[in-house]
Parts: sequence; structure tokens; C-alpha cells
Amino acid sequence: MRVVNGITLLSLVSCTLVVTLWVRSYRGCDALVRPTNPGDRLCLTSEFGVLVLEVEGPVPGDVRKGWEYFQSPLPRRWPVASGPLAFAAYSGRVTHFVRLPPSTLHGVAIPHWAPAMVFAVLPAGWLRRHRRNRLAVRRSAAGLCGRCGYDLRASPLRCPECGRDAGRDAAAAHARRSGPPTKPRLPA
Repeated sequence: MRVVNGITLLSLVSCTLVVTLWVRSYRGCDALVRPTNPGDRLCLTSEFGVLVLEVEGPVPGDVRKGWEYFQSPLPRRWPVASGPLAFAAYSGRVTHFVRLPPSTLHGVAIPHWAPAMVFAVLPAGWLRRHRRNRLAVRRSAAGLCGRCGYDLRASPLRCPECGRDAGRDAAAAHARRSGPPTKPRLPA
């Protein structure tokens, strides 16, 4: 159970990070770049409500001579659809601000809500299970069936409504309601 709780906590932290990036993505660009080999790199970027993973190939050739103009809107927008269903995979070429020939580029873009929903599944299940267990404990303490809430005063060991075996919790709750056990009087 500890492993499941640990994975659930990790999932909750991941969900929180993705939602934070999602909110920040409309104010600016967050980029994490890691060179994989000389001349190529891996780039994870969050911008405009989209997470983008790009793999850029090595830059071929040498620096070009002379002046060159190319349009690159800032902040950069990927060649993907916008909106809530902005899932895309693309391939192309990219030219940098430095004077180098274009390099190959492959990327995948997903809207922030998709990983946020995936990471929220385990914490939501944990919360549901936790609330259901707390309700069952409160019901059992009140002498009710932990599952359906039926009054178990007449049948403390099994619920006549749902058939659940109430077990020791219901018997203990029944004994608490009935009062302390009385000692039998011995003849004098």
C-alpha cells in the first residue's frame, strides 16, 4: 500500500507541475533544452497551452557567409493546430538565429490538459477511496451498515439491506449503544 501511496503522491506532484506550466504558458515560454550529441538537442517547451517535445538533428555544413533574413515570430508558434484538441506530430527543418544551415526537426505537441488528466487519475481515486472509507467508519460507529447506511440495531452482524457482513465493527458499535456489559450476580 505504501508503494501505491508513493506513486499517487508522485502523480499528484506531476499533475500540479503540469497545471502550473499550463497557467504560465499563456504568459511566457518555459523551455528545457538538453544537448544529446554535438550539434543536436532535445527540447521540452511549454507555450500557449501546449507541451512540445522536439528532437533536433545535427546542423549540417558550416556557417553561411553574408546577410540573411528570415521571419521568426516571437514568441515562437509551432506548426500545430491550436485549441483544446491540439495533439500533433510534425517533422520539418529549423533555422536558428545564428548563421547556420537549417537542421532537421521532429516534434510532438500535446495540450496541457491531457497529461494533467492522466496524472490526476490516481490522486482522484485515492481521494474517492479515502472519503468512502471515512464514511464507512462513521456509519459503523453510529451502528449503521458501512456500505449502504442501513440501521443495524436489529441485526448487528449482517446488513439485511445489502447483505454485507458487518463483522466486528458493527458488533462493537452495537455493544457501545447497548451500554456496558453487566456482570452476572453470584448467589451469596
